[in-house]
Amino acid sequence: MIHTKKLSLNHAYECHNLINTNNEDNLYFVNLGWSLNQFSLQFKKEICLGFGLFEDNVMHGFLIGDLITIEKNLEYEILLIYIKTNRRKLGYATKLINDIFLIFKHKNLRKIYLEVAINNLAAINFYKKNNFNKNGIRKNYYNIGDNKIDAFFFEKIINEK
Repeated sequence: MIHTKKLSLNHAYECHNLINTNNEDNLYFVNLGWSLNQFSLQFKKEICLGFGLFEDNVMHGFLIGDLITIEKNLEYEILLIYIKTNRRKLGYATKLINDIFLIFKHKNLRKIYLEVAINNLAAINFYKKNNFNKNGIRKNYYNIGDNKIDAFFFEKIINEK
């Protein structure tokens, strides 16, 4: 049975290796700056909050983000969602998103937001399907190789003030 577990610095290597199982994904994320060192630096941040999907102690996907407090309200910025190639289209990424809502159900989580490259159609469709709203464009947001790629800004408002 698949279950969600909070991630820690000890999982940095495991997250990095999960992406390395797919050469195309590995190249994409390395170009975005997600090296093993970046995973370690991310998990060392006080505001880092990540969750992994495990079955029989094997990680099949993860979500990494920052939990930010603004005037006693919480906001969660998704930095990276990744599901192992052979486990995609099974609802695992949606489970990770929904688990954020469950964890913060009785807290002051105001919104969840993220940026996604405008050419990442699978991710864009995923966020739309999960009721995120596209609220802007960040010009030249990603540096991928010698190219600068725009990003869409998506957010999902949880509790309006």
